[in-house]
Amino acid sequence: MDSHYLTLALYVFLIYWFIVSVLNRRGILQRYNVTAYGPILMIRTQRGQKLLEILSQGARRKTFWRTYADIGTVLVFIAMTFMFVLVLLGAYATFMVQPEPTELNAPRNLLLIPGLNEFIPLCAWLGFVIALVVHELSHAVLSTAEKIKVKSMGLLVALIPIGAFAEPDSEQLFGEKENGERAVKDREPEQEQEKKKKVATARERTRILSAGVTSNFVVALIAFALFFSLLFAIQPVSDKALFVHDVVAGSTAEKAGLESGMFITRVDGSKVTNGSVEAMNKAIEEREGINFGVLNKRGEETEVIVEGGYESEGVRVVKVMEGFPADNAGIEAGMSIIKMDDVNISGYIDFQDFMNDTVPGQQVEVRTKEKNFRVELGKSEENDKGLLGVFLAQNNPLGMCVGEFPTKGYLEHLRGIPSSLMSLSTKGWLWLTMLPFLPFPLGFSSFNPLLSHLYEPAGAVSFLGPGVFFIADALFWTGWINFYVGLFNCLPAIPLDGGYVFREMLNPVLRMGIKDEKKKERISKAITATIALFVASAIVFMIVGPYLIPVIGVIWLIVIMVLIAAVVAALAYVITKGVQKAPSAVLVVEGANANSDKLKIIHHGGDTIINAFCNPEEGGAKGQFAGDWNYLEVRHKGKLCTLSGKSRLNGDDTWNPGPNNYMHFAPGDELEIMGLSLKAGDSIVILYTQTGDILQRTTVT
Repeated sequence: MDSHYLTLALYVFLIYWFIVSVLNRRGILQRYNVTAYGPILMIRTQRGQKLLEILSQGARRKTFWRTYADIGTVLVFIAMTFMFVLVLLGAYATFMVQPEPTELNAPRNLLLIPGLNEFIPLCAWLGFVIALVVHELSHAVLSTAEKIKVKSMGLLVALIPIGAFAEPDSEQLFGEKENGERAVKDREPEQEQEKKKKVATARERTRILSAGVTSNFVVALIAFALFFSLLFAIQPVSDKALFVHDVVAGSTAEKAGLESGMFITRVDGSKVTNGSVEAMNKAIEEREGINFGVLNKRGEETEVIVEGGYESEGVRVVKVMEGFPADNAGIEAGMSIIKMDDVNISGYIDFQDFMNDTVPGQQVEVRTKEKNFRVELGKSEENDKGLLGVFLAQNNPLGMCVGEFPTKGYLEHLRGIPSSLMSLSTKGWLWLTMLPFLPFPLGFSSFNPLLSHLYEPAGAVSFLGPGVFFIADALFWTGWINFYVGLFNCLPAIPLDGGYVFREMLNPVLRMGIKDEKKKERISKAITATIALFVASAIVFMIVGPYLIPVIGVIWLIVIMVLIAAVVAALAYVITKGVQKAPSAVLVVEGANANSDKLKIIHHGGDTIINAFCNPEEGGAKGQFAGDWNYLEVRHKGKLCTLSGKSRLNGDDTWNPGPNNYMHFAPGDELEIMGLSLKAGDSIVILYTQTGDILQRTTVT
């Protein structure tokens, strides 16, 4: 995607954002149950409830889904361990190796958005949408099977769909309100207590949370099985082709129109065969004109004609290996080596013959057309010969690196991936994960537009013609996107599914040594939050590390990491120790008599309660529960008592309960509430909202 299309896409997105802002201000989006968060639209619907019931209801269906999710929980644990170790190794490698920035670190390639990410083609949108829908639908089906209400389902859209969601009732799923406040049955009106909501058990929660990832893995398995099966119905058009690995800037090859990434399929009108490379080299050495039939990166078949009589002196350097002898001496890509010691270098064969007579540590004078260098040779890993550390244009003097591409061997290479996975080799699974990002011909992205010209369908699928390659691409990307989405969601970091599953698995371990449930919960949240921050920091470090290390150096990087570790430790301490505790206050309720219209609450001693009796009608943000800003609540039959205009504090009936008015309820204070209609058996509850603890409970007599 060039700068023109990127600019156009940016303008389209800004226009879209402007339209969303206008519709949101006018309240039009709300009419259709759409919520805007900046440019992101959350489109909710309650449709599909019948489908969820059809899929999940019935004894056999429930047994199937529960067994399915139990198996998935094991897969999630394995994938969680794999991904956590992978993140650790990635961060360690970034720190130790200090790699240079590559295309993988480019901002456009950080998101798995087809078309924006240059490694992911537009056909991957099908897999992306399937991954989102399957993931969230599975959460919804398991929630329904476990009798957890699904409030809504929908899509996240930012001009294009970027996510999907299902909203199980959080109070039922986690036993908490949406804001993280613990649910307490005494807060609910008595009518609601009769219809008491079910709260999921730990096992049921784990099933629901694992379901989405499990379904992504199942879809990936099916798609990959079909893709690799389809490979056996594809055969190469010819045994060989020539792949242009690199082209020297300013060389004869570049001037003729040859580019890296092209395939050479014909040389002087003849198909590439076992003798084509030798014939091409001979023609090049004789400086004759050559006619190449090539496939460019867009899959277009064209001809490139190289006229005879081109410059033939020396051998061109295509690339210099960083940190090796040539790089240390100052040799650069694009230079032409014309002499080594007293030996003339007129081509690649001359260079190779000279290097075969060298030994490690030998001092060699390298003369280029630009300047001379003195180089101490290194040791080759392949033999005991000397090593210069350069990639040369083997087909000098055109100035390009060309290698044989075994079309049949590459196909066998792809067909062999499942066997490497079946052996449970970590290398095989890493290979599959990185397949689209590996350089060609090690990796695979799609058959279209390039490889489809080198292969053809055979046997039962021959009737599909070129369509077989579109099907293969769709299957590959459906499998890979689902596989990757599933793996990423297994990371033990909230808000990912793996983070919640990790917390559920951690709780029984902590319970063996910690009997206090509240303390266990605090420690569990602290550990989960610490690991989540660590994982997020490691991923960010792997992304920005190649850019950051060369600028600030390793020492400053260590300092920054220590500071981050200190912040994480401090946050963990705050989470563990800084949780609100219920005040130790003695509260007495007087006047709780039948047929009375008022009662008195007396603070007899103990802790002062800050922000006591804030008025829910006057304090707090729009749409929040009273408990979000109210530290003390008085409830009559489970219903919140309104204090404004219906109460006296220490005899003052003009006091105004609110967050900016009366802030304390201290020993000796008396609150009198009027306008009540008390009947025998009614419950009176004084609740501390920060912890959900009941400070006093009285029944009207």
